[in-house]
Amino acid sequence: MAVASLAPAFTSRFPVPGIVAVVAPYGDGGRHARAYARHGWETIAVTLPDDQLPPAHRDLGLLTGYERLIQHSGLRRTAKKLRGRGVSAVVAGSGLGVGLADRLALALDLPGSDPLTSRLRRDRGLQATALRQADIAAPLSLRTGSLSEALRWVDEHPMPAYVVAPADTAATEASEVCWSAREVADAWRRIRREAFRQSGNNDLVVQEWLQGQAHLVHAVVDRHRLPVVTSVWSEQRITHRLHARSDLMSTHGLLARALSLYTARVVDALGIATGPVTLRLMTTDGGPVLLSARAYAHPAPVDDIPHTLGHVEATVSASITGLVSPPEPAPGRRFAARISLIAPHNGHLDARMLRTVTSLPTVARATGHLTPGTPVRRTVDRATSPGEIVLVADTHRALEDDARVIRSAEVLGLYDGAAR
Repeated sequence: MAVASLAPAFTSRFPVPGIVAVVAPYGDGGRHARAYARHGWETIAVTLPDDQLPPAHRDLGLLTGYERLIQHSGLRRTAKKLRGRGVSAVVAGSGLGVGLADRLALALDLPGSDPLTSRLRRDRGLQATALRQADIAAPLSLRTGSLSEALRWVDEHPMPAYVVAPADTAATEASEVCWSAREVADAWRRIRREAFRQSGNNDLVVQEWLQGQAHLVHAVVDRHRLPVVTSVWSEQRITHRLHARSDLMSTHGLLARALSLYTARVVDALGIATGPVTLRLMTTDGGPVLLSARAYAHPAPVDDIPHTLGHVEATVSASITGLVSPPEPAPGRRFAARISLIAPHNGHLDARMLRTVTSLPTVARATGHLTPGTPVRRTVDRATSPGEIVLVADTHRALEDDARVIRSAEVLGLYDGAAR
């Protein structure tokens, strides 16, 4: 078993620019294309036919940032088109592209993971089974498309609470904590409908609810099959569905090292031979436990902030050179946090309060429709959050001071402005 590296390996130069196929880069906002372009590489987006796209991804127009598009029309035909273009790397741009990226890489004789195990890398239920078979901590769970089977499993496995979630990890923000069989039944139809809308798969997972600290681990497997951890985030949630903030952790602490060791074992069990992975973990009294894994680069607003190593950029480096090449390190440690805005009621963004929040000295970026007078709904989950504020600071105190100002502004009238 490879041991995950906490300090990314340096490589000083990139080879002659080439062409990369980014498969199904839905929702990446063109980040892969921009990252490859910085190294002189051309990107080709491999799109899926409309009849193979989940409803949430249909009729969205052209993909942002990609000048060349090839619509998938069968493995042989698509591989032939990519070979004719001189493609020298293949990466998945989203969860929808994981399986096809594996098959195309094999067809083109390029680095990739085994297509026979592709489903492990995008199915929460199969992941839990694979980890338990490898004697790695994983939650008790059932993967099924049948509510009656799910209710029988709940009856046979009495627990304080259960998580009902889409089996396909391409679906996000659709899970729910249920405290009884009745609540599982009530949530089933809504979650199943949303799972199909986002991923095209309506199978669900009923999983034991774990108590502990939630973490997000971004890693990239290099040419030595070594998972290099690019960042570890600690999450705070008000409820299971309502995210409050995520804090960038130091990679030098004991907890980060424990998460990295667990990551290396998960990568082996899921057959990730190369490329990116994002692990959502729960750190319990017994150690880290995987909730879900996604085998594609997870774009985040901090990806292109100076002196940070974004998941997309690390993926680009690994696919070009086989190694992970970080930016020039900054002197001292940088502190970063992603603050989800939480509106306590319906309203409109107030111009003065919004200006106060967005002009704080540690604010590196603000995402969402954050303009004065924009209507907002009461925040009940991440999808209904008005936006996100990214804070970056040289000291923990500076970051915490501005985080408190943001929460105070929400109480004092950030959402009490006049309608546009």
